[in-house]
Amino acid sequence: MPAKALAHLRLLRNDPEQFGRNLLQFTNPALYEARLIDLLEQPPLHVAVAPGLLPSLNVIQPVVSPEAMTGGPNTIVLFAALVAECGVPVRITTTRRGHRHDPVWFNGHVARLLGRPAPSGLQVVAAAEAEAATVGAQDLWLATHWTTAQGLAPVLPRMTRDWFLYLVQDFEPGFYAWSSNYALALETYGMPHRAAINEGFLAEYLRTQGPGLYADPDFVDARCQVFEPAVDRRIFHPPAAPRAGGARRLLFYARPTITNMRNLLGLGVQALRQAIGDGVFEGEWEFHAIGSRGSLPPLSLGGGRMLHPAPWAGYDGYAETLRQADILLCPMLSPHTSYPVLEMAACGGVAVTNTFGPKTAAALAALSPDIIGVAPTPRGFAEGLRAAVARAGQPRQDRLTLPADWDAVLRPVAQWAAAAVRETG
Repeated sequence: MPAKALAHLRLLRNDPEQFGRNLLQFTNPALYEARLIDLLEQPPLHVAVAPGLLPSLNVIQPVVSPEAMTGGPNTIVLFAALVAECGVPVRITTTRRGHRHDPVWFNGHVARLLGRPAPSGLQVVAAAEAEAATVGAQDLWLATHWTTAQGLAPVLPRMTRDWFLYLVQDFEPGFYAWSSNYALALETYGMPHRAAINEGFLAEYLRTQGPGLYADPDFVDARCQVFEPAVDRRIFHPPAAPRAGGARRLLFYARPTITNMRNLLGLGVQALRQAIGDGVFEGEWEFHAIGSRGSLPPLSLGGGRMLHPAPWAGYDGYAETLRQADILLCPMLSPHTSYPVLEMAACGGVAVTNTFGPKTAAALAALSPDIIGVAPTPRGFAEGLRAAVARAGQPRQDRLTLPADWDAVLRPVAQWAAAAVRETG
């Protein structure tokens, strides 16, 4: 085998994240250049601001498609729908050029999330095309990611209000090393906004770190709404009957992209190899990588074991994948728990994740005794996997303490947002 090919194989085995960056350099030079200069460009919001329109909420979500509807985007869509049910017109404003959503699929998906028909006041418009999307001067904007908040900067001076709502679902500077993107993400916490914060762990982390407006100890209580995520038990629930024989199954939430480095792909792979080398996985076990959308190749875990990428299965298929697995390994170097951890617990399996700040092992166990929180090290994850294997095969039950009803969780926050839209200044 040529020396260059051998070098790439060694890199794939030892540092899959760097391998992914090298692969990107050759397969998509333009995207590689954007990563190289360390700046994720947010397409400008192409909007025409018109006076006299009924105040609406404009929710910025770059893409609305079946492939994009994971936990965070589903929360955004559900939140938008609940605000529309409060009688406020809502536009989900997409920002990816060339993106076209499917209205039939979208209305069906919203109905699935709500458990009832999609509200008539909810629509999807494109704000990155040649023809500008029309918005009202008295509208209120909802940013959903740091790039969308940055994209609002040139638009806000054209609005009646120079502040926006911010749906904060993670500490997003932590998506990057100290860098241009880190600085830009951190800057958004100092922009004029009021926040809806997903999880008390994250709110506590923002309080203690104090970025931007959060340096004011009263900001969270005075200007923000904090909510705990619900896990829809219509979708995520234990299997109706035990799986009949066959190999046991471990899922690894493995996301190899640069913006998902908080999922600690390298540490997870190292921990699996260590646990396998220590004889933790005796007997028949299958190892499947989920969350990578085909961007992760099969990886050797040693001892004749392989980590095989699982195909994207859609929302219902994903839930069934969790039900048919015994263990989920889901590293998350963030104050947020990560939805897959909660969803696996609701499906009656065991989830192994890591601690971070206020997200302690005791706090995770209080959410569910089936969530094992460990130190974010190879040894910590390996020991967590050992504890999880000891529980595999026990009767599955949903012991998650979080609510099953998103209405109860998000409706008060949606009412808060609707009231903000109706404000006159």
